[in-house]
Formats: sequence, C-alpha cells, structure tokens
Amino acid sequence: MAQKQKSTTTKTSGSWGFQKILDFVAYIGIACIAIALIFNLIFQKNVNVGNAFRIIGDSIAYILAMIMAAFWVKRKRHIAWLICYIIFVVVIIVMYIIPYCL
Repeated sequence: MAQKQKSTTTKTSGSWGFQKILDFVAYIGIACIAIALIFNLIFQKNVNVGNAFRIIGDSIAYILAMIMAAFWVKRKRHIAWLICYIIFVVVIIVMYIIPYCL
C-alpha cells in the first residue's frame, strides 16, 4: 500500500500574501495622514503639500475600508447586503471625486 507523502508548505516571513499587502498599504496610508497633519501644522499659510498627503492618505483609508467591507459582505448570504454595499461604494467614490472636479 502506497503511503501519501505529506507536503509541508511553510510560509516564509518574506512572502507577500494578500493580508501583508493590505497591512503595508494601511501603514502607508497612516504615514501619509501623519505627514499631512505635520505639514499643515508647520506650513499653516501654504497647505498644498499637506493637502496632497491628506488626499493620498484619505484615498488609501477609503479603499482599505471598501476592501475590508467587501470581504464582510462576501460572507453574507442575503443579496441586500451586496446591493447596499455597491450603493455605498458608488456614493463614496462619486462624492469623493466631485469636489476635485469643480
């Protein structure tokens, strides 16, 4: 009788899985928000640089929230959760982009 050989796969600390990428992007997002707050404090009259970092940080935070919410919705079985999620995401994207277009 042939024995099945167990394949041992171990995750190395250097591998980049989806969770590690999300964690890193979240880290970059909070770094941008922190830098924006510091620049806005230092350059109170010229907040363009601070605003640029704030926009980047806010965008990353919104995107991460949408991704994490998508995983939550994916676990739900009722279609209403998905419909509401799609509506919420579209509203956030539209309302976030509109001020920059005006």
